[in-house]
Amino acid sequence: MLFQLFFSFFKVGSFTFGGGYAMLPVIQREVVEHRGWVDEKEFLEVLGVSQSGPGAVAINTAIYLGYKIHGIPGSIAATLGVVTPSFLIILAIATLLQFVVYHPVGQGFFAGIRPAVVGLLISVTINMFKKLEGIHSWFLFFLSALSLIFFSTHPAFIILFSALYGGIFLSKNIVKVRGE
Repeated sequence: MLFQLFFSFFKVGSFTFGGGYAMLPVIQREVVEHRGWVDEKEFLEVLGVSQSGPGAVAINTAIYLGYKIHGIPGSIAATLGVVTPSFLIILAIATLLQFVVYHPVGQGFFAGIRPAVVGLLISVTINMFKKLEGIHSWFLFFLSALSLIFFSTHPAFIILFSALYGGIFLSKNIVKVRGE
């Protein structure tokens, strides 16, 4: 199981460029659709927890999922799996940086990756957008988007506000459903 965790997250880290958010659709495909370690709803909850802590979202997601699947050893395996490819690639690029950055093929490589990463981010956004349920979710979505776009609000404040809002307004609804 530890090797499967390491290898699954190694694949994610190897074939995803553009940072943690670009990795999310690949992680989702691997752990939800391919491996079946968590379901879609639980994956969205993992994202919420992973984004609310400090650090890179892909690494936080790997830590959380690894722990959920196989405890502390699973957390270590998933984390090492997701960061090892980046470490090796950055090490190689740092060694060859002066040749890659200024070479036309290197510039073309990075110019080609940029729009693909934007497409991946839009894909995650649309998939998560489709899963919004209830007036509270829509309210928080629009308030968050407007705060980011028009006021450049720091994401930490949006997450904190949303958590407080959920604790105040949504916990009552959850208790009612569970109590019935």
